[in-house]
Amino acid sequence: MDETNKQQMKNIRTAVENLQICNHQEEPPGLADVYGFIKFSGEKCGTTTRHSQYIRLSVATKAETIVKFMYNGWNLPKPDIIISITGGAKNDGMPEQVRKIFQMGLVSAASRANAWLITSGTNAGVVEKVGEAINYCRYNNRKNALDIPCIGIASWGYIAENEQLDNKPIRSLVNVTNTRSIRSFSKRFQHQAIEYISMDNDDRNYIRDYNVKSNKQGECYLEPNHTHFLLIDDGQKNANTVFQLRAAIEKCSRNANLANTANDAVKSLIPIVMVLVEGGTSAILTICEALKCDTPVVVIKNSGRAADLVAKLHACLSDGEIGNDGVGSAHSTRSQTGIARNLQEKIDKIMNEAQIEGFHNVKNDLRETLYKCKHLITIFDFDSKRHRGNFEDVFLESLLKARRNLGTSNEQHSLARELILAIVWHKFNYAEKYHLTDTTISKWASNEDDRRRALVEALYHGQTDWVKLLIELGISLENLTKADLERLYKKSTSNQLPIENAETNIKSIKLRYYSYYFHWNDGNTNNSNDSQQLNDSTRLGESAPLDLFLWAVFFDRFELAIYLCSRIWNIPLALLFGAHIYRRAAKIRQPKDTDIQKQCNKHADQFDTGAASIIKLCFDDDEQFALDLLQRSDITFKNLTPLELAKDAECKSFLASKCVQRHLDNIWYGCINHKREAINFKIFFIIFLGLFSFVLLVDYFPLNIYNESRSGYENLLIPITEIILHVCVWSLIVEEIYQILSAQSSKVYISSKWNMLDILAIILYLIGFITRFIVLETTFIISKKVTFF
Repeated sequence: MDETNKQQMKNIRTAVENLQICNHQEEPPGLADVYGFIKFSGEKCGTTTRHSQYIRLSVATKAETIVKFMYNGWNLPKPDIIISITGGAKNDGMPEQVRKIFQMGLVSAASRANAWLITSGTNAGVVEKVGEAINYCRYNNRKNALDIPCIGIASWGYIAENEQLDNKPIRSLVNVTNTRSIRSFSKRFQHQAIEYISMDNDDRNYIRDYNVKSNKQGECYLEPNHTHFLLIDDGQKNANTVFQLRAAIEKCSRNANLANTANDAVKSLIPIVMVLVEGGTSAILTICEALKCDTPVVVIKNSGRAADLVAKLHACLSDGEIGNDGVGSAHSTRSQTGIARNLQEKIDKIMNEAQIEGFHNVKNDLRETLYKCKHLITIFDFDSKRHRGNFEDVFLESLLKARRNLGTSNEQHSLARELILAIVWHKFNYAEKYHLTDTTISKWASNEDDRRRALVEALYHGQTDWVKLLIELGISLENLTKADLERLYKKSTSNQLPIENAETNIKSIKLRYYSYYFHWNDGNTNNSNDSQQLNDSTRLGESAPLDLFLWAVFFDRFELAIYLCSRIWNIPLALLFGAHIYRRAAKIRQPKDTDIQKQCNKHADQFDTGAASIIKLCFDDDEQFALDLLQRSDITFKNLTPLELAKDAECKSFLASKCVQRHLDNIWYGCINHKREAINFKIFFIIFLGLFSFVLLVDYFPLNIYNESRSGYENLLIPITEIILHVCVWSLIVEEIYQILSAQSSKVYISSKWNMLDILAIILYLIGFITRFIVLETTFIISKKVTFF
């Protein structure tokens, strides 16, 4: 027996003692002592290898006590919805197509919504089909349905071969202070010094082998795919005796405060829905008790017997609703009386045609219940265009109808939980149409805790549309607490990024990620207590967008990470951070995970491209600001600069951007003011053109061979202005020669039209320059014309 199961047994023992759960029909009564784990075997079990927990308790046990035991003893998580299933115990009453849609749709909805499934727990009919669906998802789709709590509430006497579960008491007690037998139910029992005999020697005290065979008349085996069983002992061998207690348990299970140690000021209800599939008289009794407890019921139409009967009766009652037609009172009264009589005749006809064994015993109860509670019934037709075979839609519709008709005082809490279901089921359009009206928003907005929880659920499920909508409704990311962030990290998913050789001394999952990917160490946080972190109500404040962005990257919520990044002031740095994380995650994946490696590298490249695009926009708008941004460190990002992150993350697009290249040029050549350089070139060009025009038009004379005065100097061959002009032109010629020599090839140089124009201009200048120094009138004229040209 492993340590986990041993600790679980101690928790159960403690819960039994604290809650004073009675034993089964013993005199004098004592504490319940028949509980443990069931190991199923037999040909009817399929591939089931897991152990189920169970407890045998008295029918006199209060429903509230049982629910507290489920939380405290079994440590069941608080659900977002409770789905109760009831139906027939026969295997041939449901069409094959309906069965398949029912199985897959139900388990899919339950797994995505953190639900509890409650059934009769027997291995027959509809419950058996539910178990098969859970087993299929558990071993073939581990991502979704591995740990759906499926609770069977059954009669102990009706369970076949229950003696396999009724072994000797699990505990052996030795009273250290006195040797008297401890069988008293008094409070003294809890305060005596009790010593448990070692549980290592005999695993049979914990695990009970239960061989499942074919069912016999009057008894039924337990369904092996359930996770927990409440076996109610009323001293009878009748499955119908636990209906009232089951309905009471389901009603008490809705009280979310029972999962807490302290009572909240406002009672918060968990949504619950009962599903009727096929069924006989037992199923009819079950839904009647549920409806009396204000539990909405979804009826699967065309599944057979009781379900089809209730669907017909509900349609008849809905079509026959009596209203005011606006005529005289006497005539109106007679008209309503006639409608009521016709309605009664139709109902009687439908009931008389029902082919359900023993139906006459429950006919009146069903009729009365439907009259009072028809507003709690929703008909689910797989072929209907309204629901399109989707369980999530019909569940939301059923809860919406129940909330509108019951008008509970805590309607805002019910609405919040329905919104959470809409979030996890991805029903954005449905919720926007039916739940988020002006009236409901004003009611819901008054409770900060509900608003925060809805936002946390939207973040966890990666619902970017929901996150945007909730923020638009006034829910701020900054109002989330450190406890909310820690819960997001504790909700593990199958696609979260890995941590290689994680430091086990760091209890916080968030700090493990920070330590591995960034080598961040927040001092003594390594020794912080998990429970303290989960109860930390400190607001995230301004760091919320960054904290949530990093969480979204670590848990591979890529689209959500993109949106959260847009709410961070330094977007390029955040994107490079994301690229760094994905790039490192891709490197530590095992070789067989090539697809995941490609996905991580793809996300890193997308972050890289995004950062490059943003820095390009900054560079085009304000070059100096963009260059400063490259070198600016941020204390929020542990004083790292974009260039450092881009280098570590191998962000090629970012490093190849114009901004980064200009930064590198500045480092290599020095800081050159390119704008000033352009202005200087324009000034030089204007001066050169002015000088050129002045020389040719005013100061261009034949060569001074007669010792005349030029520019105020004698014996000067040409004017000083012309000398300056020739120096400028020859500097341009030297630059062009350098370009020719540095070109890759002559073809590359000649391919440029501008280069050819430069060569032509140089040739003309050289002709003019040479002829300038030939003392002939003709050559002087040629020189001046060529130079002008």
